[in-house]
Amino acid sequence: MPHRQVHHAQRIRRRVHASDRLPLEIDPVTASTADEHTWDGLVLTPRGGDRARRRLCVIVVHGTVGNYISGVPRRVAFGLAQAGFTVLTVNTRMANYGLFFGGGLLHRTPLDLDAWVGLARRMGHRQIVLLGYSLGATMVTHYQALTHPSDIAGLCTLTHPLSLPGALRRRWARFSADPDYDTVTERARAMLGADPDDDACDDEIFIVERALGPTTNPTDAEIYTYRTWWFSRGPEATHAVSANRIVDVDVPVALIQGGQDIIVPPADGHELERIALEAGVAEVRHEVVAGANHVFQGCEAEAVARCAAWLDEVIL
Repeated sequence: MPHRQVHHAQRIRRRVHASDRLPLEIDPVTASTADEHTWDGLVLTPRGGDRARRRLCVIVVHGTVGNYISGVPRRVAFGLAQAGFTVLTVNTRMANYGLFFGGGLLHRTPLDLDAWVGLARRMGHRQIVLLGYSLGATMVTHYQALTHPSDIAGLCTLTHPLSLPGALRRRWARFSADPDYDTVTERARAMLGADPDDDACDDEIFIVERALGPTTNPTDAEIYTYRTWWFSRGPEATHAVSANRIVDVDVPVALIQGGQDIIVPPADGHELERIALEAGVAEVRHEVVAGANHVFQGCEAEAVARCAAWLDEVIL
């Protein structure tokens, strides 16, 4: 949901120290979009370290039902900043409960990333990397393929799905979800009508049992509105299929996957690498972190190290 706008120059700074890491300045910021939404973010600025790393701005984009200060985005953002990179970790309209309450329309997220890239420019950065986690990987790939900003130097992605609609369809079939994918598709078409992109169209929340696992427990259920589902997981959400979008990416790409990820299997990274190379993407690095699950539990430091090594070796 939109937040009250606060000018990005209004900052609360505190220093974070660790014995073997750089101290940081942590600045809450906001960015406003062309369609008049305002989202929160956090700038992590290292005090000291390598100047080339500080000049680079890494924009970290969250995953599904995530945000800029939790889970993988938090750990990667702080890890890279303490290694000396300037990091901007951000919310978009897909953050938190956007999927549940109708605001999380994936095809409109380029407006959010435009706002955050604009803020990085105003901060003085002329070299920017977009780092997306899971759903965020889909978002940054679509954005770069669509807009081609000249100051985006690369895409670094963690647990990058080959296709959000395809992954969901397979998972729901595996667990015999209720309702199934085809039923939700029919209901969405009937609910949304001829123009799902019309903000005046009807919409409502629905729940899918056995979406994430084999039981009817709430932990195995998923919840969406028909519009948020249609534009992120529906059969016509081509912007949510990285297999289609990565062919139009014109910057180096890192695909860092978890070896034990059951949500986004390692095979997705292999296939994205193949498609990108065949399409002529100049620099593609695909790596698998052995033993890592979807959230890199217990492998956080290794994920940060892989990201930092790619930034040093390919971007800087």
